[in-house]
Amino acid sequence: MSVERLPAELLLHIASFLEPRDIVPLHLASKHLFKITRDNELWKRFCLDESHSEAARRRRDFLYGPPISIQESRVFELQRAVARSGNSNASQKAEAATARAMASWDPTYTDEKVDWYDEYIARHAPLSMSWLEQPFREQNGLRDILETRGVGIFQDHGDSMVVAPLDDGSVCLWNIGYEDAAPKSQDGRIMARSRPGLLSVNGPDGSLSQNSTNSGPKMTSTGVVECVSVDRARNKAYFAVRSGLNEVDLMTLQVSSYDRYPFSITALSEAAHPIPLTVGTSHSLHLHDPRLGNNGGGSPTSLISDRVDINANVSQDHRYSTTNFHHLSSGDPSQTDYTTLFHPFPLSILHLNPSSTIYVAGRFPSILNYDRRCFPKLNSAIHSGARLCSIASLPTPDHPTLAAAGEYNGKGSLELYHLDAASIASPSNTKRNRTSASRSKLLSLTLHGTRLLFSDSDGKLKWVERDGSTLVRQWNINTFDTSVGNTESARSGIFNADPVDGDVALKLLPVGTGARSEVCVWTGEKIGVLGFKNKPRFSLGVDEKDGTCTPDGSSDGESIDERDYGRMMRLALERQANEVRFVRGLGLGG
Repeated sequence: MSVERLPAELLLHIASFLEPRDIVPLHLASKHLFKITRDNELWKRFCLDESHSEAARRRRDFLYGPPISIQESRVFELQRAVARSGNSNASQKAEAATARAMASWDPTYTDEKVDWYDEYIARHAPLSMSWLEQPFREQNGLRDILETRGVGIFQDHGDSMVVAPLDDGSVCLWNIGYEDAAPKSQDGRIMARSRPGLLSVNGPDGSLSQNSTNSGPKMTSTGVVECVSVDRARNKAYFAVRSGLNEVDLMTLQVSSYDRYPFSITALSEAAHPIPLTVGTSHSLHLHDPRLGNNGGGSPTSLISDRVDINANVSQDHRYSTTNFHHLSSGDPSQTDYTTLFHPFPLSILHLNPSSTIYVAGRFPSILNYDRRCFPKLNSAIHSGARLCSIASLPTPDHPTLAAAGEYNGKGSLELYHLDAASIASPSNTKRNRTSASRSKLLSLTLHGTRLLFSDSDGKLKWVERDGSTLVRQWNINTFDTSVGNTESARSGIFNADPVDGDVALKLLPVGTGARSEVCVWTGEKIGVLGFKNKPRFSLGVDEKDGTCTPDGSSDGESIDERDYGRMMRLALERQANEVRFVRGLGLGG
């Protein structure tokens, strides 16, 4: 009798006793087995069995439960198999315990669809970083690597594209392909690049120059990460260059419009046509509607600073001589597309689509809530007390749940706010993780499947459950051994000291919408794509001698293995030196 003739329920029951790595080869046996062994409930059960919460439950049972050791997963599986096959009473108890554990752990919301096979891969597969080709420029006979000053993602004919402004004021496009597609030669390479100086502090034509000694193309100041916003529907991108907002056509890499604001731009919301873009400056908040054509400006460049009531407490260096206050008495509704902020420096702006709600967080103690229909009136404020730099929204069915990341008393703070119909978060519906999130400041936060993904100042990426505290996995972007995908890959030495030098992830952007979609990582200097593979899909660099592109940036005839070996040896020596200093600090050294 053929195996495929067995009832699907029986095959699924047999598969439930196998290890996940033993089920994967069955996918190649036949389409029938592939369909059965990809059962969503089966892989959801695997995610539960190997989760941190289930491991904690086993430890509790081992310490306070019956004298049968179920701490090891193998012993636990054997006990579950015996309970299923023999004593019906034991089977019912085991199923009831599993059902309670599943109900307590399940991170999904009502009617939320999740591919648990992809979710299992995202939780347990090895991680690898693919670095994009680094652009360079020739100056005085030398070729210097150009740093990226932001990052955005859009789609072009099925391929994922990365767009970023560079040090020299140009705009660069990379093709990162598609994760599950066959490798292409252009994956990770620069596809197009605009002329230098396209993005300038003096405007696209240089006509706004006020100081000849400061007229070069300079990007937004250090520490501001929300300076790029991509409108995928119109193939347009917005780039903030100090106080100027450039709208660039991604098909031609030319500036379509330019608006200038009274202060340096510190945050941009997500661009989603036809919803107006929200622009945050250091002291004000603006609505930018591209359908109005430079927001009503009659010239190629619209000086919004001419229409803003600037706070009198701001220093004279930030004022413009053409400031006009006529809108205070005229009641002109077209002049009410901005509001001043009592506290400076908004760093993250969130639009809740399709609603008209706007949330603003930054270096002030509260999350500000505005309604676009009543703008510029402040709708409400959610007190946090932390300095927040990134906010996101969870897909809750009824009312939104805000997730915020930042810093509180020098440590990372991850906060969840369950809002009611009036966009107010009561203390009972607020969760703040300020102890186990991170020992350093959190830099970026995003949703990744059923998990929250954030980065910190130690170079770590951490995935946690939606409760904000249960750790799923972590990884350090400075890890050289890409074949290791668990938490030990980010540790070093016998004292588990973390690497103190290296890159940090300033901004995280999921490339797709699935549970195991790749994540675009911007370090402030370069861009990488984090994927769930044993090795990078691509890794390109620039040879500093002849400017040619070589795999993973190797040069001088050095092979990738030699480069990796050199890095690992250098890291091993650093770890040994750190351990020697640690032992000497205890008074045990010579």
